[in-house]
Amino acid sequence: MSKKDAAFLVSRAFALLLITWALVDVTYMPERLFSLFHYIGQASVLNPRDFWSSRYWLLSMFAVVRIVGLFIASWLFWTAGARVEALFLRDGSSLEKTSLDER
Repeated sequence: MSKKDAAFLVSRAFALLLITWALVDVTYMPERLFSLFHYIGQASVLNPRDFWSSRYWLLSMFAVVRIVGLFIASWLFWTAGARVEALFLRDGSSLEKTSLDER
């Protein structure tokens, strides 16, 4: 197996890890949205924004941003373009120098 094939396999495996991580975050969204709508429904006219509705709104928005970011990153690693190959395949001259110094 060539180094290019190995980089391709590693990038696909990393993309699958990111997809799995994003799907795990998706499973938390119903609970967050349920809590958000519950606390929004409990808001009073005098105080429309309370701590819990603000907290679950922030949690939900950051989760959406994280999920979208993970799916974008997994798509970039899945396509395994030239930049991804350059990320996994580095110049071997620095590796040879360190291995010679250790002897």
